[in-house]
Amino acid sequence: MKRGKIEIIRKETNVVNGRRQQDETSFYKCWCEVQSLNTVEKYEALQTGLEDTIVFKVRNCRKMEEIRLHLKEFYAVYKGTEFKIYDAAPMYTDNNRVLLKCRAVA
Repeated sequence: MKRGKIEIIRKETNVVNGRRQQDETSFYKCWCEVQSLNTVEKYEALQTGLEDTIVFKVRNCRKMEEIRLHLKEFYAVYKGTEFKIYDAAPMYTDNNRVLLKCRAVA
């Protein structure tokens, strides 16, 4: 398993002078372990065309809970690559960890 730093960015839409404006702010930076998909998930990802799928294992905290509740507002950056977060699920065996399932943005 590879370890590294991941940055979670929040996208917020505000109305300024009657026009929508999207702002991006750094929400959370943390250490992560990069994991591969299990066999079933890998097969499903290939079937749906999500070849660039990756799983980050991060520590569970209040900010992770907010990310889980509002997935569409966040994306992740790892080693300069942007990843769209499509699932954030706590691990069954370790409640102190969350698995962020992401796919690379083309």
